[in-house]
Amino acid sequence: MIFDTLNLVEMEIISKQFEFDQPLKTQSIDSLTKKDLNHLSLAELLSSGSVVFVKSYGKGSLATAAFRGTASSHTKVLWNGFELNSPMLGQVDLSLIPNAFYDEAEIAYGGSSLESTGGALGGSINLSTNKQSNETLFFTQSIGSFNTYTSSLKLALGKKQFKSNTAVYLNTSENSFEFYNNAIIPAEWQTQQQAAYSNKGFTQSFDYKFSDNHSINFISWNQWDFREIPPIMSNQQGGNNKEEQTGFNSRNILKWNYQKSKTKFEAKAAWLFEDMNYLLKTSSASNPNDTVTFIDSKNTSNTFSVKTKASRSFKGQWTLSGELQLSNSSIKTNNYSENKNRDIYGILIKASKGFGETIKADLLLRQQIVDGSFIPLMPLLGVSIQPLKGEELFIRLSGNLNYNLPSLNDLYWFPGGNPDLLPEKGIQFDGGINYTKSYSEYINLSTDLSFFSSQISNWIQWVPSDYRYWQAENIAVVHARGIEAGLSLNGKINKLFYKVSTQYSFNKSTNESDEAKEAGYSGRQLIYVPLHQGNAFLFLAFKRFQFNWNTQFTGKRNTSLNKETQYSNVLPAYSLSNVSVGRNFALKKIEFELKLKANNIFNETYQAMLWRPMPGRSYEVFLTFKIK
Repeated sequence: MIFDTLNLVEMEIISKQFEFDQPLKTQSIDSLTKKDLNHLSLAELLSSGSVVFVKSYGKGSLATAAFRGTASSHTKVLWNGFELNSPMLGQVDLSLIPNAFYDEAEIAYGGSSLESTGGALGGSINLSTNKQSNETLFFTQSIGSFNTYTSSLKLALGKKQFKSNTAVYLNTSENSFEFYNNAIIPAEWQTQQQAAYSNKGFTQSFDYKFSDNHSINFISWNQWDFREIPPIMSNQQGGNNKEEQTGFNSRNILKWNYQKSKTKFEAKAAWLFEDMNYLLKTSSASNPNDTVTFIDSKNTSNTFSVKTKASRSFKGQWTLSGELQLSNSSIKTNNYSENKNRDIYGILIKASKGFGETIKADLLLRQQIVDGSFIPLMPLLGVSIQPLKGEELFIRLSGNLNYNLPSLNDLYWFPGGNPDLLPEKGIQFDGGINYTKSYSEYINLSTDLSFFSSQISNWIQWVPSDYRYWQAENIAVVHARGIEAGLSLNGKINKLFYKVSTQYSFNKSTNESDEAKEAGYSGRQLIYVPLHQGNAFLFLAFKRFQFNWNTQFTGKRNTSLNKETQYSNVLPAYSLSNVSVGRNFALKKIEFELKLKANNIFNETYQAMLWRPMPGRSYEVFLTFKIK
């Protein structure tokens, strides 16, 4: 008997994690990490695959990103070039971004973000969905502890000229884990209540290629979210509370591309819609009908944006590019005195020049006009040097100015908004050394060492006012500085493929304002900024078996401005380890994968945010089905 089909073991092609020869630091999240966490959200992916600190209020609750010692509002998240940050909050809830809804995630550190957007004083996270899959159908079903169920489906149809890609995602959980409550007396083990959540949605894209030079693309992302917000640990024995959040997002992009020889042109438009409702109702423990607090916050935002971008390469290793942007955000909410709008017009000019094979330089200028007022010019200059010919050793240096706009809540929230706020100003410097070398098929090495310093003035803080409510003020002057290091090894020994990587960051971030010096906390680490953070990753593949190990370390964090406080002023450091094992099965063009995963295998008791419990050891089982 002769078989005409030969099933081969799939081999993952892994590219460099860092773009070593570029003047600006960017990092692509490893495809192996993305694959292992594809059923989770962007929050878990950043925690496992980068040194970005994710502030999580609990499983399924709000999660925001802050890195290089800055605040969550200084991190911008972009999807195919358009900002997802809420015009009201100025932040993005990472727990509501499923990894199944995008293909690649790239982090631009510090001033590197200026190429994508303004205001990202910490950096930007750029999500893209331009990867063409060679799989017709991809389906994953997972079942986990605490009655957690996740389903994801991807369907790719079409031929060379026309393609359709569909992704569907459904995630539900009771989130009823046990935790040790040391915020009450006497301390005891409890089961978390009122913490269920669900996320469901789909993305649909259509690509049509008119010719080798022209193409058009449309993509739509629609998602419905619900979460119960559990009481904090110190209020577990309180009254009858009902706190929940519901939301709907519709994100739509239409894009046209032209590319011929050394010229590229792109025009795209986006409509981003968000409807978010927050409800809080509390009553006394003795009488459930006696309402103590009632808040029903209803918020709707519409953002329309248009971007055009052109670039061309010239002789003498010159590349010039430019971008124009127009956007309008309109807000309807019962938390402002009236509906508000924000208009932003922006222009970007970038010139890149190579000097032989040893030096590359980038000069970038970004200018914005916001509601008719000019924001100061945001320039950036970066240089990359290759000192040893034939060796992939690079030294990079860059400096820039950046300005972050106050959010609309900072300006107009009632009460407490301050329409006289100034944009936050950042003076930033970045340097680094990168090295990569392939010794043989057994050992491939890549390393990165970075240094950074940011001086941020007009930092916006909400402080108590004379009228018994909090008010936004330009009050802080923050100096953030630190070191980031990364090491990665991979290779193949006979039939065993391995990859080992580790990352570490040291972030010193202090308030150096006159107010902080007078109050005596100028040298104290900012609240919820860990001084030390790191992770380690191990992947092994032998024939059809795979093994993953991931460890994340987060250092201690201050929770108050000073040490004199009634409650804990420092959250202890914690380390989390997750492990998974899986096996692939193949039948002609059909492949199956069965995987078992254990999270927090050492059953660490920890809090990422004060009085917000996190789950101990938990388990998941996955079944993946795909047709090529």
